[in-house]
Amino acid sequence: MRNIKLTVQYDGTNYAGWQIQPNVQTVQGVLKSAVETLVDHKVKLNGASRTDAGVHALGQVAAFKTEKTHSINVIKKGLNALLPEDIRVVNVEEVPLSFHPRFDAKGKTYRYRFFLGDVVPPFERFYCYQVRGKVDLEKMIKATGFFIGEKDFSSFRDSMCTAKNPVKKIKVSKFNLLNNGFLEYIITGDSFLHHMVRNIAGTLLWIGKGKISLDTLPLIFEKKDRRLAGPTLDAKGLFLEKVFYQEYREEK
Repeated sequence: MRNIKLTVQYDGTNYAGWQIQPNVQTVQGVLKSAVETLVDHKVKLNGASRTDAGVHALGQVAAFKTEKTHSINVIKKGLNALLPEDIRVVNVEEVPLSFHPRFDAKGKTYRYRFFLGDVVPPFERFYCYQVRGKVDLEKMIKATGFFIGEKDFSSFRDSMCTAKNPVKKIKVSKFNLLNNGFLEYIITGDSFLHHMVRNIAGTLLWIGKGKISLDTLPLIFEKKDRRLAGPTLDAKGLFLEKVFYQEYREEK
């Protein structure tokens, strides 16, 4: 028996999220079907992150077991030949049988893309959130530091979130301002609550808009009340960038 690890990129626009659900098209469902066609048997395809409908991925990780002897190169080429163009397998490797994409993950990086210009380029319309009007970028940048550390993120979780522990450890929380009108929020942590990144992004935006005071962020954490934080921003601006299987160290 072999355990095959896949690194997958996808455009989530046309999918109801990663996880298989009845009567809708999902990334996991389409990828599982392609794997089963290639190896000619049923597989259990595990993933690292259950991205929501419309969320994209640059580095989703999945794995399946098979007794077939296809080479790594044949698996990669075969799957990409079977998959639609909005899902690509970018790396394949054989890993120990004990490896699990979700349970062995040490951390993840997400990227949320804002567009600050007046007119969204048409080829970017599914991959960013357009900020209308002016924002105070200095306040938004200052606010990112409040999210670093081990904290209770109850105020930034979805009401339907089923995670038992709302305490998460965030190692990176920062903005990158690009020359083409895009503002990218980067966040790396050990794990995340449902809608946590989109809710943090919404809170940062409201701070920039003056709808939430920078000084109230400590109170928002303390009260553990979702109603005090900002809105849940659109899924289309969110990317799962990378899943870490070793302790994270930020590149210099």
